[in-house]
Parts: sequence; C-alpha cells; structure tokens
Amino acid sequence: MNVNYGMKPDIKAWFENITQKVNLTEAVFFADFSHKSLADEIKRIRLYSNKIIDTRNPNGVKKDFTDFIILDNIYQKAMMSEGLDVFILFSGDGHFSSATSFLKNICGKEVGIYGVRGSFSRQLQETASWCVTLPTEEEVQGNDYQLIFGELRNTKSMLNANTLIDTVTGKNKTVKKQSLTEILNKLQKEGTVIPRTIGNNKDVLFVDWEKAKKEGYIKEI
Repeated sequence: MNVNYGMKPDIKAWFENITQKVNLTEAVFFADFSHKSLADEIKRIRLYSNKIIDTRNPNGVKKDFTDFIILDNIYQKAMMSEGLDVFILFSGDGHFSSATSFLKNICGKEVGIYGVRGSFSRQLQETASWCVTLPTEEEVQGNDYQLIFGELRNTKSMLNANTLIDTVTGKNKTVKKQSLTEILNKLQKEGTVIPRTIGNNKDVLFVDWEKAKKEGYIKEI
C-alpha cells in the first residue's frame, strides 16, 4: 500500500467491508514488528484485535519467517477448529495459493483474498473463492483529495493549479497528474477551491475551508 500508492492500510474500512460479507469471529495480525514502521502500527491494530503475532526471528537472523508462521496457523485453524466456514487472507503473495486451494478444495471452506493492486498474484486470485483488490478507486480518490487539501493548507507559497499538481506529484510519486487535475477542476467548479489574482500572480488557489468540511473532503479545520 505504501510503496505502490503512498497510502496506509485503512483497517477500519476493511473491517466494515468484511463484516458485510461474513460473521467475523476472529482477526489475527502477523508481522515482524522489529521494523519501526510496523511497530508504530500496533496501536492502530489493537483497536480491532488483540491477537497480534510478532514473527521476528528470535535469533536475530534477517530471514523473514512471517509466511511460514501464517501458513502454520492457517493449517492448524483449519484442522482443529469446528464451525469455521470462511477464511479471509490479506495478502497478494502467490505462496499462499496452495494453502488457499487446500482450504477450498479439501476442507470445503470459502476463501476470500484481499490483495494490493500491482502486487496481487494472478494464481492466488484464481484459486480463491472471491477476491478484493486494494486500494479501491474510492480510497485512491480519497487519498488524492487529502493530498490536495493538505498541500493547500500547509504551503507558505502561492500555488496555482499547475504548481500545486507538480508539488503534490513531486512529493508522492504514485499519484497521477490526471486524477489531480480532474479533482481540482471539480473543486473549482463547485466553489470549494477558488482561483484569484494576487498582484502579479494569477489564478492563486484559495480554499473555502467551511465548504470543504461540509462536503466531507476534510474532517476538521
């Protein structure tokens, strides 16, 4: 999510989506939390589950055992737990294709997979009962809105549409200029972002922050 789209996982949205599909009984998070970027996520994770398994190698070896630990837990859960009809995996890694096939074809389980666009194994998608590609178009667009308003709020420079787009894409390599252009055109058309002439600077962008909040583009002013 971070490398491909410059976004953090939206755990809240994922849980809301899952609970519309199934009666969720357990959620387990696996990661090597010795990485600082992941250690900082534990507080967010605990809002949704206390079942957090740290997969770091206790011997200090760099080899990542996360996949093996996840697979071991999947097989144990499948063989020892009764009444579980659905398994849902958040990973696009093709290494989980065999486990997915085992759950579906041998154990008779429904298997859903959530994977990140551009890093989602085709074989894994074809093996699953159903799959969801992340981030959704709505999530990508929502992130673009946040980047635009964040830059307009924090900048000390006078930005027009072109300089704003260049600044945002310069800081976020995964963002598409076309998407930002379409959003800016929409915001200007509805009067949330207003271009004005300030001295010799034409089409300087200003934001009607109250309107932006009312329209749901930002959460607070």
